[in-house]
Amino acid sequence: MFENNLPSWRQDLKSSRNKEGKSPSNRWVQLATISERNKPRLRTVVFRGWNKDSSMIIFTDRRSEKIEHLKSNPNAEILWFFFKTNSQFRFKGKIIELTDNKDYWDTLSEKSKSTWFWGSPGKKINPNLQSAYKTLPNLPKSENFVVLNFEIDSVDLLKLEQPIHKRYIWEKKKKWKKTEINP
Repeated sequence: MFENNLPSWRQDLKSSRNKEGKSPSNRWVQLATISERNKPRLRTVVFRGWNKDSSMIIFTDRRSEKIEHLKSNPNAEILWFFFKTNSQFRFKGKIIELTDNKDYWDTLSEKSKSTWFWGSPGKKINPNLQSAYKTLPNLPKSENFVVLNFEIDSVDLLKLEQPIHKRYIWEKKKKWKKTEINP
């Protein structure tokens, strides 16, 4: 069940990521949330690593709409597709904010840190403030910088193989036991 104390789906995911190499799909995932009006919302975010064995880390801006979505409903889904292995991973779980995020801030480049001081996401750009988009050195941690911890409850893997696709599911409540299901 566990190799190196990790759920077996982590090994399958690692294999797909290794085959993907430096492709953007190796880090870009699609995050789905539910708005306050009960409407689905989907966007691409960057996978930033793991917190423990089954929690993904994502960075976001406190002013983004996903923060309000998660306040009203912390349930979320992540879809991660790998082109080279034709593997689609669907992760279901809940997202909470990690308040102790200084160490994550310290991993960012100066250019990346500067983006957290730009105008609010989704708002019109002020042409008089183009200089605000420059990279500045030695910036303090922005109040807009948020680290999200996506606590995974289940994983669904669809492998698009010929002649027959394969599909597996793992659930935390079943101690991450791998079960093959119909594609």
